[in-house]
Amino acid sequence: MSIKNLSLAVFLEFVELKTKVASVFPMMIGLLWSLYYYGQLNWLNTFLFVVAVVAFDMCTTAINNTMDYHKAVDKDYKSQENVLGKHELDFKEMVGIILALLTISILFSLILVWRTDFILLPLGTLCFLIGIFYTFGPMPLSRLPLGELFSGVTMGFAIFFLAVYIQAPAGFLASTWSLSSGLVKIDWYFWETLKIFFMSIPLICLIANIMLANNLCDYEQDLRNNRFTIVHYIGPKGGIFLYTILSIVPWIMWILYAVFGFLPLWILLGLILVLPFGKNLVRFRKIQIKSQTFVNSIKNFVLFSGMYVLALLIALFLK
Repeated sequence: MSIKNLSLAVFLEFVELKTKVASVFPMMIGLLWSLYYYGQLNWLNTFLFVVAVVAFDMCTTAINNTMDYHKAVDKDYKSQENVLGKHELDFKEMVGIILALLTISILFSLILVWRTDFILLPLGTLCFLIGIFYTFGPMPLSRLPLGELFSGVTMGFAIFFLAVYIQAPAGFLASTWSLSSGLVKIDWYFWETLKIFFMSIPLICLIANIMLANNLCDYEQDLRNNRFTIVHYIGPKGGIFLYTILSIVPWIMWILYAVFGFLPLWILLGLILVLPFGKNLVRFRKIQIKSQTFVNSIKNFVLFSGMYVLALLIALFLK
């Protein structure tokens, strides 16, 4: 299949649009937190940020699918399961799509740097490098026992932080330059950054769990394709235990948000959602099959994140 008759459905499968909730929810929560806690929201900066993040998220997923196809050892996986082989997509043309998505993301990001603060450039560059080398290169992060850590922190915390940061950079991290003296001064409001990290812990855990669930389901296939994820080192039982811990932490944090006054006490009503969340957790603990139970990790992420979004919207309305 050539790029000329590449259907929208196949393209969406190639970039796995359904998985973009992992970047969209941290953005939404970050934006709502900025509006609720700091009373700040810059609509143009927000638009630029959303386009840059979604385009780059699609880019990294496309890189992942393309590299999995290129490096696949299992011929059945390469021809029947990977999106490129299954739909007979041209490798070079898919690389072209990847470069186009990357260009869009870089362009919008540079405009955002120009509108905010130069310090955003190294911050954004670091996120770009982590995203690209997550699946690209001789030793991709996703093929190492680091995937959960990098995906959780980058998408759960970094996107959340940047969504808040772009609204008013001077209140979090700002730079001042003196061309005559060559002096660069950076003002970093550490406690504000720590506060945002604290509020992002549930997202870090649940996004890491999506990656962990994927690795648990693909454990045998990953071994055949020489992918040694964290499950290879701690074993499936250890992986299920870690998955359970990462599922519990968000609810502990939710209670702490109410106790310490970061969010109103009435958010504890959301604890009723522990019941469906727990059912999804039990289902995945029993069976780790991609086509049957992997979706439970996404359901739990959407369930908790949706509750987080709704709580912030109601808090804004009542404020």
